Amino acid sequence: MTRHPRKPALLVLLVAAVLSPLYVTAWGKIEQLWKKKPQGIEALEQQIKSGNAPAATWRAYGEALMNARDFARATNAFRQVLAMEPAQRDAKFQCGLALAQSGAADEFYNFQKDLVYSEAKLAVELFERPETHQYLSQERFASLAKEAKNQAMD
Repeated sequence: MTRHPRKPALLVLLVAAVLSPLYVTAWGKIEQLWKKKPQGIEALEQQIKSGNAPAATWRAYGEALMNARDFARATNAFRQVLAMEPAQRDAKFQCGLALAQSGAADEFYNFQKDLVYSEAKLAVELFERPETHQYLSQERFASLAKEAKNQAMD
């Protein structure tokens, strides 16, 4: 039976264990520098105020405002995204969700009414969210939800 020395293998294992956390930390910092991703609402506002911000910046701004529970401003941000890219389905969904959570019942109703006839399945998805259930007790929203289901079946 052949016996192999264990010291070289232990030395390699020790060096790998010491260097790997350093490598991961350094790589994380390098990625941050490459991406230059804005951190927070203030940084996104600065990008928007600086001029022609792309739809992706407005979208990130809307998501940050949603996370901060500032639904009225998030609605405006998602509307700006929709003005630039009207076919963006996720922005429509987020805009409707922000409207529902902001408590603007009339605006949410008008938004949903337009959505029922343009993208009925998306309107049904919005009405199925727990954030919108409070509106379904009103007759106008209940009939609109029923119409959305009917339209989605077509």
